[in-house]
Amino acid sequence: MISSTSSLTDIMDHVWGILVRGGADTKHPYHFPAFATYGPQGIQQRTLVLRKADPATRQLHCYSDDRTQKMHDLEQQANAHWLFYDHGSKEQIRAKTQVRWHHQNETARKVWQEIPLAARGDYVGPIPPGTYAEHYTPNLPEDFQKEPTEENTEAGFKNFVLIVSEVQELDFLKLQKTGHLRARFEWKDDQWKKYWIAP
Repeated sequence: MISSTSSLTDIMDHVWGILVRGGADTKHPYHFPAFATYGPQGIQQRTLVLRKADPATRQLHCYSDDRTQKMHDLEQQANAHWLFYDHGSKEQIRAKTQVRWHHQNETARKVWQEIPLAARGDYVGPIPPGTYAEHYTPNLPEDFQKEPTEENTEAGFKNFVLIVSEVQELDFLKLQKTGHLRARFEWKDDQWKKYWIAP
């Protein structure tokens, strides 16, 4: 439990601990963060799924379709901001990251093979996500809707992207009646610099 008596190291450990949990637990509030990019259309935010958090490598993982606006933005500016909030604990984490990705390579293939067939629908759409349509479309092939198989989902691999965000800065805020608590952690000179910040 984080409080005003916690050390910056305690808070840092707490932050990474709950990010790891958010990546592993589909019911955790941090499993569905906001992900912001910047491109020709300005700042774009969307909710996505945190697939994995790794404190040892300072990485946050998520997936995308290569045809999305977020990928177009990242190709021009490989930076993203993540926003996590847990209403129960009244805790917020903001992560500033540098981004790289895996597309149609061995790393992407390894992750793709672990995705359940039914979950591959996000990548098999015949129309690029975000395309205007004259009427409602589920953007799924008919054979996939009937029964997803290895064969009718394989075409989705060409669209599948594993996004790896390397954390450069973490900002932690805890709302509490006795006075809010805020701390920041910046990766500099191959180590974390820890700071108290006025909330």
